[in-house]
Parts: sequence; C-alpha cells; structure tokens
Amino acid sequence: MRELTQTAMTADEVREALRRKLQERWNTYSAEILRRPSTEIFDRADEIAAARFCYEQLTENLTSYPAEYLEYLLRFQNPLSVVQDQWISEQNVDYSDEFEHTLWTIQNERAAEQGYPLDPECKPEQSGPSMC
Repeated sequence: MRELTQTAMTADEVREALRRKLQERWNTYSAEILRRPSTEIFDRADEIAAARFCYEQLTENLTSYPAEYLEYLLRFQNPLSVVQDQWISEQNVDYSDEFEHTLWTIQNERAAEQGYPLDPECKPEQSGPSMC
C-alpha cells in the first residue's frame, strides 16, 4: 500500500486498501474470538454483532461512502475497531420504556398465544393476574 503522505490515492485505491485492511483485521478478530470460551463468546454477542455489522457495511458497501471518510480510516492500525467502538457508543440508548411497551403489546394483542406453546400447568384465573 502506498503511503498517503507520499502520493495521493485515487478513490478506488483508497477503497481497495481499506478493504484489504478490514479483511485482515476481521480475520484476526474472528480468530481471537473463536479461541475464547463459549460462555465469553456468548457474553460478547453484542460486541461481535457490532463488529460484524461494521465490517459488512464497510466491505460490502464501500462505494456508498465518501472516499474522504474511508481515507481517514486508513490512518488507523485497526479501522474496524475504530468504527465498531463508535457504532456501539451511538447505539447506547435506554430502551426501558420501549421494553415495557413490548410487554404491554404481548399481553394486549395476545398474538403470542397462537405462535408459542402455552405451559399446560399454568392455569390463570379469569378474574386477574395469578402466579404460574
């Protein structure tokens, strides 16, 4: 890869250089993750999903993003980690209100009763909530 300070790269050269760097970093990241115990992999599912999302966005849609954004990412040893960390920080949202709405929808629409098996031992009384 040519150094950015010596010669200006074309947009296609920037994209190709970034694609190669991302592929290398993804391979390293994947191998590192797979060496970990399965419980740790499970605990890191959100991080892994973010890494995969960022990797796929950048490698499968490189022409969708301005070359200057991609060229800036080339400055970093691990551009995947840079994008992944920023993506994760932008996804940190308190979903507690939305979660309560999810529970409300399940209870009020009762559509889950058609798609999921009911516990045969749980016989709620008609008059109100009961513990199963």
